[in-house]
Amino acid sequence: MAQKRAKKRKSRGIPLWCIPCLLMAGGLLVIDRLGGSDTLTAALSQLAGNADFVQAALSSEIGALGWESVSTHDPGEVSISEVVSAQQLPDNLTDSDMSCDTDAQSALVYESRFTPPANVQKAVDTSDAPTETADGAPIKQLTITGKSGGYPGQDGVYVQNASGLSYDLASMLADPVKITKNKSTEEPTVMILHTHASEAYVDQKGGRSEDPAHNVVYIGDVLTEVLTAKGIGVVHCRTIIDSPSYNQSYNRAMDIIEKQLEKTPSIKVIIDLHRDSMITSSGTEYKVVSEIDGETCAQLMFVMGTNAGGLSHPNWKQNLNFAVNLQKSILSEYPTLMRPINLRKQRFNEQATTGSMILECGTSANTIQEAEAAIRAFGKKLAEELA
Repeated sequence: MAQKRAKKRKSRGIPLWCIPCLLMAGGLLVIDRLGGSDTLTAALSQLAGNADFVQAALSSEIGALGWESVSTHDPGEVSISEVVSAQQLPDNLTDSDMSCDTDAQSALVYESRFTPPANVQKAVDTSDAPTETADGAPIKQLTITGKSGGYPGQDGVYVQNASGLSYDLASMLADPVKITKNKSTEEPTVMILHTHASEAYVDQKGGRSEDPAHNVVYIGDVLTEVLTAKGIGVVHCRTIIDSPSYNQSYNRAMDIIEKQLEKTPSIKVIIDLHRDSMITSSGTEYKVVSEIDGETCAQLMFVMGTNAGGLSHPNWKQNLNFAVNLQKSILSEYPTLMRPINLRKQRFNEQATTGSMILECGTSANTIQEAEAAIRAFGKKLAEELA
């Protein structure tokens, strides 16, 4: 088993940025063998205190190049927006309460914000959406569609390209990648997991909870229910992957994916279900909202990986094609449900299958009810696409 896993690790390839680290490790080993223990100890102490070196080592967590600017993970209450490529809000925001925070243009939109979970608090009924988070931060709401410009797009599908790579959106829309469900539910078609499973919603302190009834695991349960009812076999991993340690969450998630694919190779679509965060420097938190049949729900967003970070992801354009056409189908019925697709340098384990994706369901300022309404609509359209 160990040999088998070693072969799998090898098959992923060694990122170029690892080479200097390996050479350095070899040099230190030679020094130790020649009796230079004091010199070795001094060298290691310097490396341990070098933030750039530590950041480079940690950057493998998300598949970034080893010497990109990446913040060190601290067990205190810190933002890790740099680790997941923080980005600014687009200029074409629609603030649905018509009182946009003057600082909104500098608000950071990041794939995850880390605050260690406090004692788990029981979820409360937030159907009457609060105006403050559980931490007392003011909440405002936005609907981000991309229609006002600022994103390249076609047929209502817009993409925020943070990868630096090129792609042909028109060709993808004209020639969709089709994925169909397996004939038997005993052969699962979809896998749902949560690399950052402790991500929760507005009623939870710090927007985190390790209780699967009150975080994104519950949203995964709802999606599983919707797809199963449509005759689609689903495997839902409910493991709290980011606890007790946030570091290496993506590596642990990939281990889970590999083991599941060995067990059930029939899986075609892998959904890494998260929730986003949008917070201004003044402390205001934004929720992203849509409306379905008069009911307020959260907006959703695909985060699609590429090989621009230096790690192998040969099928990223096929993955993007599937997401683009799924987004088009969703928007045909729910015109504001989806935010523009976020195309990134990192691969986020999406090399596993052509149907792999990160799906952000709302932000930490949305209610869990808004997130549930959104994921039910998403599940309905995904089922139609897989039919």
